[in-house]
Amino acid sequence: MTDPNAFTSPFQATKSIRREIYPAIDPKNPDLSAKGKTVLITGAGGGIGGEVARAWAIAGAKGIVLVGRNKSLLEEPAAAIDSISSSTKVLGLTADLTIESDVENLFKQALESLETIDVVVHAVGIMGDGAVGDTEPSKWFRDFEVNVKGSYVLVHYYLKAVGSGTFINMGTLAAAITFPGISAYSGSKLALVKLSEYLDAEKPNLRVFTVHPGIVAETKSGRGSVVETFKPYAHDQGIQTGGLSLYLAQPKADFLRGSFISVNWDVEELEAHKGEITEKKLLKLSFLGAQLGPEGHPWST
Repeated sequence: MTDPNAFTSPFQATKSIRREIYPAIDPKNPDLSAKGKTVLITGAGGGIGGEVARAWAIAGAKGIVLVGRNKSLLEEPAAAIDSISSSTKVLGLTADLTIESDVENLFKQALESLETIDVVVHAVGIMGDGAVGDTEPSKWFRDFEVNVKGSYVLVHYYLKAVGSGTFINMGTLAAAITFPGISAYSGSKLALVKLSEYLDAEKPNLRVFTVHPGIVAETKSGRGSVVETFKPYAHDQGIQTGGLSLYLAQPKADFLRGSFISVNWDVEELEAHKGEITEKKLLKLSFLGAQLGPEGHPWST
């Protein structure tokens, strides 16, 4: 019998495995209210991006900017927002995040309409496949163009436009594994985690986080896709990422700034250990699995 948690439980930082909405990240929770706040969501035409938009609408956001490369794919999440919250202003914009002029213009239009952007949820990403050495260089490097360069361009112009705010990158636990055929994806997402850590170190006015959205089942809208091999393990909900983004937008999440967080981890359990998480940098990248230090690794034999 297939264990649905086979690719989730090995990567748990908390004892509780969360694979659906729970009170601490429920968009209906008054403590997560987005009243008066504006959010810009990239990849909004996709499954996770669209669910993030729904979460912010449920939480009563003042304005939501939906960003995608295909204007028609933004119509469904825009309609969903309107049906959830008639008071939320919705703006649909197209941009290629690897093109600087597109992104600069994106923030210009967003600010003209909403005055400021409090939070960016960056849900754009691509996953190429192919073995190292066999894949054509231009195809292999495309993951880095979109997942790393696109992210840098986006945060660069966000900082230029507003100077401060919250920036949530979509990461993946694939950055922590070596699995044949996903070298470009895994490597680019690992670089994205490091970029987030540098932003945290160098830009004190920017609250930055990297989020693993889990293994997401097909969304209610039918958007997004599930890799056939992982279908038996795809039990996470796209709106979990939306709820977690609402949580991370709150000051109480400051102990997680610069960190990698999974939607499968219980945020209240993390809160209970925030002193240790901060002191030992438990959710930051480590160079190697060995415990490096003046005395060397404490070998067991």
